[in-house]
Formats: sequence, structure tokens, C-alpha cells
Amino acid sequence: MALRPVVITGVGVICAAGRDPEEFWARLTAGAGGITAVEDERFAAFEARFAGQVPDEWIDAQLPAEDTGLDRTARLALVAARQAVTWAGLGADLPGDRFGLVLGKCQATPTAAGGYQPMHATGDVVAGKLGMTGPRILVSTACAAGGNAVGLAKDKILTGEADVVLAGGVDPLLFGTYAGFAGLHALSTRPCGPYSRSDGLNLGEGAAFLVVEALDHALARGAEPLAEVAGYGLSADAYHATAPDPTGRGGITAMRRALADAGLDTDAVDYVNGHGTGTPANDSMEKKVMRAVFGERAPQVPTSSIKSFVGHTLGAAGAVEAVASVLALRTATAPPTIGFTDEAIAESTLDFVPNAARPLPMDVVVSNNYAFGGNNASLVLRRPGGLREYDDLPAADVVLTGLGPVTGLGTGIAEVAEAVANGRTAVGTEPSLEGRTFAPRSLWRHMNNLSRMAIAASRLAWEDAGLKLPRTALDNVGVVFATAAGSVESTGGFDESVLANPNKPAVLSFSNVVLNATGGAVCQTLGLRGPTTTICNGNASASIALDCAVETIRAGKADVVIVVAADEAPRPGDGAQVDPYDRNSGEAPASASVALVVESAAHAAARGATPYARVMGSAHASAGADDERSLVERSIAALPTEGVDLVVGAATGGPTDEAEASAVLGAVPSARLTATAGLTGDAGAATGALNLALAALALRDGVAPAITGLDDPRAGAVESYVTKPELPTTPAKALVLSAAPGSVRGGTLLGAV
Repeated sequence: MALRPVVITGVGVICAAGRDPEEFWARLTAGAGGITAVEDERFAAFEARFAGQVPDEWIDAQLPAEDTGLDRTARLALVAARQAVTWAGLGADLPGDRFGLVLGKCQATPTAAGGYQPMHATGDVVAGKLGMTGPRILVSTACAAGGNAVGLAKDKILTGEADVVLAGGVDPLLFGTYAGFAGLHALSTRPCGPYSRSDGLNLGEGAAFLVVEALDHALARGAEPLAEVAGYGLSADAYHATAPDPTGRGGITAMRRALADAGLDTDAVDYVNGHGTGTPANDSMEKKVMRAVFGERAPQVPTSSIKSFVGHTLGAAGAVEAVASVLALRTATAPPTIGFTDEAIAESTLDFVPNAARPLPMDVVVSNNYAFGGNNASLVLRRPGGLREYDDLPAADVVLTGLGPVTGLGTGIAEVAEAVANGRTAVGTEPSLEGRTFAPRSLWRHMNNLSRMAIAASRLAWEDAGLKLPRTALDNVGVVFATAAGSVESTGGFDESVLANPNKPAVLSFSNVVLNATGGAVCQTLGLRGPTTTICNGNASASIALDCAVETIRAGKADVVIVVAADEAPRPGDGAQVDPYDRNSGEAPASASVALVVESAAHAAARGATPYARVMGSAHASAGADDERSLVERSIAALPTEGVDLVVGAATGGPTDEAEASAVLGAVPSARLTATAGLTGDAGAATGALNLALAALALRDGVAPAITGLDDPRAGAVESYVTKPELPTTPAKALVLSAAPGSVRGGTLLGAV
């Protein structure tokens, strides 16, 4: 099946090796590294003090005055984003709703008050400045996020949701992260030597973006394709929170999946841009990956690491390296790995392009990234060709076959269904897993609360779906983790330890600060090694994660994907009464995890499963100049809502409930409206997943969450809402809403089976 060719038409980068693509490439090919000693006095606490730093003047000289007051993360991102858009020649004639953004980040951005911005805040700034109101995704698969973002951007082109997607990554140099890596003894006391000395890494900072669009769209507007995104592959190590699988199994799988996606074999690969961090564990593992994938040909495949120039830029790394790969293709030159001694060159059994760039005719490049949490991503880029016939991405009948809620209301779908049917609520009540262990005790006792909830939810959903797959099939089960903020427990514990003594950070907490750590724990515990990613778009995360799962199934990359959402209450609840859509309602934070088994209908039928619901479609609208009600209306308008009997809204009891209720009652007047936050409180991404789960349950059983204290609706009359659990008739269709107010609003259409 030859799908629509997708190409890159513009690139932008700012990092320690250059303030723009031209300077970046000139320094790479000249062998001029950008890693220098850190002069900030705070870093005097550490023995290792080398990093890839970006001078402030490089950033602010490329920004208009109104942007120079933004935080460093946003400023770095805007510089690289505008460079890419300018290179691609994108103008005001591109409709904003056809222009999307997929941004990779590893670290949350600190605020002046000592907290953190929402993970998606940087993406909102970039999209707002560039007039982008198309698909908007924040992917946080740690050091694989930038490459992962390019793959997800390709998906959005193939589904037809966007004409152009800006994909990339950004991360600044943060003191706390530096302390964490120092605590792991992972830092080198000099400029790093990937594949040679392998005595540790240097951290770096920067941003990079690539403009991704369909080949026919690019040529129609007169753009020059720089490279084709021929394929990408994702996998999970399912091995350890921070250490890569020493066998290289996950990295091997990701590269093979990427080549299969591209329809290429290993003989076609001319150059590999490696992950090459410079740590002993990574470099040893990566050499095994090369030998396993390329066999006897491995010593003849040029492979280099540009981290020897820029350091490890974390969430930006995959995007920075993808830009380097595009420029390598464009100039027929392989950048070197610097830092090799003559002795190291003599001892090397693979070709790491030591110290000097090499002219190299090439048609196919692979860019690999590996991350904490066991996430692996491989991109296959090739020299672009001309227009050719293609097949559309096939439609797929996708169903929900398993539900796994872990909430204060109950654990497991049977307990939660009983609570819903009897009108019970448990706002702000912590989920209880006492007396039950959902993982080997040696793992369970070291896990944080978020991972325990997510693992429990995933196992319960798996059991509810009746899945009994052979061990070999587990390698192809995908996991998409959704979270708004990751582990509050681990982040707080780590930050406190750094404040107390940066040389003695809580390294166990540090390994769980990355937002994909919980998804990795699910993969490790259940032994799942399929396509894996992590989505962080506030309370809209779960519906976007479901989109990713459906796209994975449509592309034939998996038949079964677990979508698992989890978040913790950032503070104790204050006992507020939550009655969504009521003018007198309060808001209350909650902790919960909810998992959904998403499956191709054909696979479910073949094993005799009984689905809860069909996934009939979805749509997400990203904020622009419109108000919140218009944003909700846009997300609903993109779906065929005729025949919808039930709407499960994203309301949490706050002021934005009015915009949602007004939009729903205007667009779907025949449906009854309800929300799940009145049962549990606001549990972030898990609330979005609970909305999906209880809507699916309503389609099967005719029972829905009731808003029992609705006296003074913000919009419409009480009769327009669900005020008793038992519905008059079992609905045929349910519209499920999700929301990251001011950023993304989503709608998912579920149908009865």
C-alpha cells in the first residue's frame, strides 16, 4: 500500500552549534563543537560543568520586541519555528485551521512563582503567534519526543486533518534537570565522546522544527521538498525506567518498524544519524542495534552523533537531529562524530564518521532516538521524488472492548457502574488499591502512586476486554499514555531534594519526573512493546490519545492499543460540591486513572469479544482568536451529530461550563447533557478518559452519570440535562467532549454496537 507522499519543506534550528540552519550546518561540517563550560554560578555545585548552551543574544536578536519578555522555552521555540516557516515559504494564504502543530517537550517550564506551566503552554504560544488553529499536540516521550513529533505530524497529513504541520521539539537547560543527571552519574566532566570514550553525556538546550506537508500540496504552492518522511517506527523497551534494554531490543524494533513503514529494506539505508549520548549504556546498546539491524553490512553503514556538538537537548534532540538528517540528504554530506582519538578510531568496529564530515551520496537516512521510560523512535527520510499515485489511508472499524477505571468512586468497571447506577459520588476521594497488587511486588513497592494507578487501570481494562494473547503478540500491542501533569508526587519530591542539596537529588523521583515514565511502567509491567507514545494536552489528552490509537490501527501498525490516562490532584480537595453546569457549583481536584482497550473490530470479532461501543469519529479544535464557546462549536461542527442522544461533557464545575453548555444545547438540542466530574472531581486527563468510558457504558447499559444537584443551570433548562442515572432509552450515539480550556477542545463520537 503506497500512501500519500509526505515531505519536509522547511527547517529551523537554534542550539549550541548555531543560531539558524545555515550556521548549524556549517559548524557541523567543519567539526566545530558548541559544548562549553557552564559559567552560571549555580552550576558550581557540580563536578561536571560542560553543556551545549545557547547565548541569549542569539535568541533575542531573532525575535520582535514583544516576544523578548516570554519565557526561555517559548523564545527558543519561536525562533526555530519562524525559521522553518520562512524557509518553507508559508504565507498568510494558508488557512489557520489547516495548519497544525506537534511539539515535543521533555521538561515542564517553570513559572516565576515556583510552579510549572501546563505542558501544552509553549505550543499554545507558538500556535498563537503563527496563527495555527489546526491539530495541536504536545508529545512528551522524553528524549524521543522530537522525532516522535515528526511521525505524528505525518499521521495528521495522512488523515487529512491538516495540509501543513509544524513538527519539532524544544527544551532549555534547567538546573533541576542538570542536578538529576548529575545524581545519576551520567554527566561527563569534559565535552562528551559518543561511541568513543563513552564516559558520560553533556546536556544541551535548543529548539528545532520541520514543516511537514503532502508532496502534492507542496508542489502545488511552488515549494521545494527537502526530504520525504518515508516512514517512522515507535516501540517500548518494557525494561527499565532510565536504563535502555542492553540487548537493544526496543531500538531494533523501532528501526525495523520505520523501514517497514517506508517500504524499504536495510540495504537501502545510506547513513544513520544515531542517538549517541556518550553514556556507556546507550553507546553499547546502540552498537548492538546497528549490528542486529544491518548484520554483516553494519561496519559499512556510516553512523554519527551530533550530540558531540550540541549536547543532549532532551525533548528537542530528535527534531535537531532530524534537521541534521535533512541537511545531510540535501548536501550529500554525513556530519561527523567529534571527539575521537586516533586510538579510538583504530579500535572502532563500526563507521562513526570520526572527526571529519564526509561527502556521501545518499538517498535514505535513518534518525534514531531512545529515551527514559523506554520510548524509542526512528525516522526514515529519503530524497524526495516526483508526484506519484497513492492510496488513501484505509478506513478502519475501531471498537472499545475493555474499560478500566481506578477512581475514588470505585476500582474496576463493575464497581464504577454500580456507583453510577445508584447515583453515588466520591468527589475528591483518593482511589484505593489497598490489598491488591497489579505488578510483581519487587516493582510495585518502588512505584509512585501515578504508575500504580495506571498499571491497575490497564490490567483491569485488559481483563475486562478478555484479552488472552500469546507472549509474541504482546510485542505488537500499543500503549498511548495521556496525562496533564505527570506525577505530582515525584515532581514535588525531586524538587524538594534539589532545593535541600543539589548534589543529593532523589534519583528515584527524578526517573519519574519525565511524563512518559508512567506509560513506560505500564509497558514494563504488562510486557507490551508495541508503538508507544505520551500525550500531554491537559484534560484533552485522553481524546487526542484515542485519536493516536485509532490512527495506529488504521495504519496497520497494531490491532490492539491501550489508551491509559492518569493524573493526581495537585492539592487536597476542600470538600467542594461539584455539580457541572450549575451556577453554584464548585471545583475540586481529584486523582484517577482510566484505561480503554482500543481494538480493530476485525480483531475483536475474531476472538469473540463483545465491544462496548464503536469509535465513529473525532474532531479537535485549537484556540485562535475565537472565544471558548466558538471553540466548542467548532469541535462539534466537524462531527455528524445527527442522532446523538447523549452528550458527556468536559465540564468540571467552573466558569467555562457555560460556554460548553451553550454550545452543546445549540448544536445538539435533542441530546441530554451530563459530565463525569460531578462523580469524582477534576482528575485531569483521567476525566477525559472517564467521559469516554462512561459514555461507552451508557451505550451498552442505558445508564449515565447524573448531575444530582443541578438547580440553576448556566444554560438551558434542567430538562436538557441528565439528572437521573437511568436514561429514558438506551442511546444509539454519544458525543464525548474533552477540553484544555483556551487551548484545545475535542469531540469523540461513539456508537452502539
